[in-house]
Amino acid sequence: MHPRLLCADLACGLLALDAENSHHLAVVLRARVGDRIVIFDGQGREGQGLLRAADKTKAIVEIESIKTISRESPLQITVLQALCTGDKMDWVVQKSTELGAARIIPVAAARSVLKLEPARALKRVEHWRAIAQAAAAQSGRTVVPSLSCVMSFREALDNWKKSESPKTGWLLDPFADERLSIATMQGPIAIWIGPEAGWTDEEEQMAKAAGIRGLQLGPRILRTETAAAVALTALAMKSGEF
Repeated sequence: MHPRLLCADLACGLLALDAENSHHLAVVLRARVGDRIVIFDGQGREGQGLLRAADKTKAIVEIESIKTISRESPLQITVLQALCTGDKMDWVVQKSTELGAARIIPVAAARSVLKLEPARALKRVEHWRAIAQAAAAQSGRTVVPSLSCVMSFREALDNWKKSESPKTGWLLDPFADERLSIATMQGPIAIWIGPEAGWTDEEEQMAKAAGIRGLQLGPRILRTETAAAVALTALAMKSGEF
């Protein structure tokens, strides 16, 4: 498998990579002059090229051809993940990207243990965006999922109400009557995943009033960091993607 790098300024001809990509290519991946390299722009285009200079501060790739390639899920899935502790959010962002999420929204739920002040929240979002970019490169995606700023539950709900229609909204609940195996859906799809302690009654009621349905993923209770990967995988199977 050829090295894949993200570069927004994709064009045929000689392309000078920035310092971060150059270091990653020359030092981490140990690429050499003459190696084949794949560059994608994060918006659906992918370029094939050759490494012409392997300097750790300014590598140069000659792009020979560019194609528009889609490896995206047909379901247009948004993952609304309640903030969770430690490296769990990193895991959710990485696996959601690998499994085809179109958008990821971090949600400050009432019971979220992780609390972020505005300045710290901005830094964490930039960190998560970098994780999404790396996961897109690794998984062969040509589109990087959008990752929004942290929203409160009410802000996320208002945002969902204003989004394009038709749409399906599911609030994951291990005690819900509806199961994914028999659930009806119409894209785009929004999956709401609660924090370690679950959604509050008020949040569940607000979601229900907005037309978001409760959904369970099976007879067992999943950890918050596991739910997105399970849901995305199940939806890929249901849609025939796998």
